[in-house]
Order: sequence, then C-alpha cells, then structure tokens
Amino acid sequence: MTEQTPAKKQAGRHVFGYLSVLVSAALFGSVFTVAKVPLATVDPLALAAVIYVISGLSLIPFARASFRLKSRRELRYMVALTAFGGIAAPILLLYGLQGTSASDASILTNGEVLFTIVLSSLFFGERPKGMLGMAAVGIVIAGLFMATTNMEVSDTILQFNAGNILILASMLMWAIDNNISRRITTFSDISPAKIAMLKSLFGGLVLLAVVVAAGKLGALSGLEVNLWLIITGLAVSGFGAALLFFLQGIKHIGTIKTMSVFSTTPVFGIAIAAIALGESITVFQVVATGLIIAGILILSRR
Repeated sequence: MTEQTPAKKQAGRHVFGYLSVLVSAALFGSVFTVAKVPLATVDPLALAAVIYVISGLSLIPFARASFRLKSRRELRYMVALTAFGGIAAPILLLYGLQGTSASDASILTNGEVLFTIVLSSLFFGERPKGMLGMAAVGIVIAGLFMATTNMEVSDTILQFNAGNILILASMLMWAIDNNISRRITTFSDISPAKIAMLKSLFGGLVLLAVVVAAGKLGALSGLEVNLWLIITGLAVSGFGAALLFFLQGIKHIGTIKTMSVFSTTPVFGIAIAAIALGESITVFQVVATGLIIAGILILSRR
C-alpha cells in the first residue's frame, strides 16, 4: 500500500471535520423536539442535571476515562467551560424551551454562531472583512430579531418572547464556551472527547447538587421507563455525541468554518419539529432562517 501524502491526509481531515459538524447539527437540531416530551412533566433544572450527567458518563469511553489535567491553567479553563457550557447554557435552554416552539428555538441556535464569530473577532482578531462583513452581521441580527419577535406588533411595540430570549442567552453562553474551547487547544493537547466529557459530567454533577439543595429531586421520581429512555437518548445523542462531533469539527476545520456548517442546525430542527410535533412553518421562520444562514455564509468567507 502506498503511504498517503500530507496533502491527502489534510484533505481527509477536512472532510472528516465537515461531516462531523453536519452530524452535530442534525443531532443538536433534534434536541428542541425531543426535549419537549420530558419537559411536559420534568422540572427543567432537574432535567438539565440528569441529561448532562448521562451525557458525561456516555463520553467516558471516548475520553479513555482520563480525568487528569496537566496544569492549573488547564484546570482554570475547564472550570470556565463547565460554568458557561455545562451549567448556565443547558439551564437557559431548557427553561427557554418551555416558553417557545421547537422550530423557533431551532432558528435561534444561530445566535450561537453569530456570538461565537463576534467574540472571536474581539479576542482573536478574526474581524468581518470590510463593509460586506459588517453588512453580513446586520443580516444575521435582522434574522435573529425576526425569529425572536415573530414580528408581532402591539401598540407599535414589538413583543419579545421570553422563551426566545432565554434560548438566545443560552446560545451566548455556548458561544463563550466555544471560544474558551478554542483557546485551550492553542496551548494544550487535551482531546475534544476529554473536554466534552469533563464539561458535561462535572456540569451535570453541579446541577444535580443544586437540584438536591433546591428540593427538586422528587421531580425525577416515578418517571416511566419510556420517559427515561427518551431522556437517555436525548443526553447521549443530542448533547454528548453532538458536542463530541462539534469539537472534532473545531479541531479539524477551525472555529469559523465549523460555525458556518453548524448554521444548518435550524434546517434539521424545523424539519424534525414539523414531522414529529406537527408545528407549522411560517413565512417569518423561513425568511429568518434564510437571512441568518446567508449572513453567516458571507461572514465565513476568507
């Protein structure tokens, strides 16, 4: 057998990176529909705790059960990742899902893309290029505004949906998480699987402690087996596997390209919500999704 050239190896890594992000987008897009089922009976805080503990446990084999960090610097970054991506983000997401539709929540996932690019430009110098780049930011913001408000007007004041705002806030938390994840890979050889496992498991354990302290552990008692199966599937695929594939994308094709491909999440999310929940797709949702994806594709141009 002939040995692969460096160029072919690089091309293979890029293909793997793009495919990983597409899989991540599809898996994460399913979250907004699947999570609606347990949220009908389970407190969002308790649900977030269980999901992240299960997600972290499912990632242990991929991280080779390695809990050791090489330096205090790695520890500080992992604490920050856990706080933003493993605690704040899932809480905001699940509380937000209680007050909005699965399809609207799917559209708002691109807030994570925009926030990640903006934060990356502020802290890593990856600024939008020229007037076209700034216009692209404006297009994405317009799309997010349309998705957040559904353009509902009352007494000439646009009415914001509280659930949508919480979803958008969760995307900001994950955007901070993305940039911290990128930063840690610049000085450490820690694997994406290990980052995902530590963040999910320790974030889930902290949330579980909060649930116990708040006296909400009873929300998990008496759940039927089929509901536990749904929660486990949600944790393993929608969070654990999606995060693992997402971090593989960042590793192989970089932050900006990863976020560009990840902007397809609403397409999967809206389709799944329409099929599984029978949610109608409105003109505003289609226009908002189109604006957001177009703006992000322009932003991602090198």
